Amino acid sequence: MARTRLVKKFHSYLFKELLLFFILSVSIFTFIFVLGRLGKMADLVINKGVNLKDIVLLLAYSSPPFLTFTLPMSFLLSSVVALGRLSTENEVLVLKASGVNLRNLFVPVAMLGLVVFLAGFLNNAFLLSRSSDALRQTLINIGKRQFSIEEGVFNEFPGVVIFVDKVDSVKGSLAGIVIADDRDEGVRQTLVSEKGSLNLDLNTFDLSFILRNGTLHRWERKSDAYQSISFHDYDFHLNLSSLIPNPALRKKPWEMDIKELKKAFVTAKGEDKYDFILEMYKKVSVPCSVVAFMLLTVPLGIGRRKEGKVSGVVYSLLIFIAYYFLSALCDNTGKLYDVSPLLVAFTPNLVFSFAGIYLTAGLNDEDQRVKFDRLKRRWSRINGTSASGYPVAPPTGSPASPSTRGRDGEGG
Repeated sequence: MARTRLVKKFHSYLFKELLLFFILSVSIFTFIFVLGRLGKMADLVINKGVNLKDIVLLLAYSSPPFLTFTLPMSFLLSSVVALGRLSTENEVLVLKASGVNLRNLFVPVAMLGLVVFLAGFLNNAFLLSRSSDALRQTLINIGKRQFSIEEGVFNEFPGVVIFVDKVDSVKGSLAGIVIADDRDEGVRQTLVSEKGSLNLDLNTFDLSFILRNGTLHRWERKSDAYQSISFHDYDFHLNLSSLIPNPALRKKPWEMDIKELKKAFVTAKGEDKYDFILEMYKKVSVPCSVVAFMLLTVPLGIGRRKEGKVSGVVYSLLIFIAYYFLSALCDNTGKLYDVSPLLVAFTPNLVFSFAGIYLTAGLNDEDQRVKFDRLKRRWSRINGTSASGYPVAPPTGSPASPSTRGRDGEGG
């Protein structure tokens, strides 16, 4: 009974520490990713007059794609660091001396893993799509304000200056239009029209003026030739996609929810079909990566008794990079050889899960520590360093000392 109370108390204690590390890690990683966009946002405020409210909305709506990576990364890091601290401060040793099964460590880790899985799945399956829609709508709203034509003012666009005497916002009609077009260095054009209308295509950001009853004045600099042409109807087009941060308004597969992916899959052809169905499976497989990481974190965390917290960060980042490298490799191989998308999506999870199961076997005895040391020695032979991180001296051909043979015998 006393042991049961001890285990429950320890579960609560460890879960709180894991949660604290996790929240801190998510905040730091997400801030680092968002930091890369601050330069573009500052340019929008300074040079294009976008207000602060829209900037905050753009940053908020662009965060869910980052959470796809930062949620499992933070879970992995927080688990390894928290468990590593327990091992370094001999709290794991106290648990073993008290007769507590070390597999109980999986309980608080699994509790946090379940929370992270649900958050990751909801983010990938629902929030990501809705935030993408909201991001596009915010860009459209910014675009509408950027592309508005003010009457009685010279409206400047890249290479073009437009003056409109009267603007009827209700009817959408214009009167007294003058357009100076200097986009072509060899030709200068000036259009003068009595009236017209304006249309903006929000998919391509093409600004179209339909001019009526006017004159086109054209001067070619090289030949110094001048032309004057009267017209009854004339269409003038100007693309303004350079004035907004991201003109691509069509959703990419990873931005769609499951319903949108199914709908797109029906109408897609060739390789696009493979991309859509693979993305459907990844909506589940990526959040499920926390299961594979959970199996790795407990043996990896308690196996680092003398290496400190910094090594936990390094191990976590290396595992995370290896996971996504393997994921990218599987994606490319699957498309090239037409492998089942289900197998491609879940192969990284299976590989890392088997590695975790291997390290978890014998968690309560010294076999686990031996396996961990053996993996570090094999890695040191590959990169030419010792398990402690110092260079390994080249072999001299002399026989190993008895103590070395003894340690190798234990490791074998």
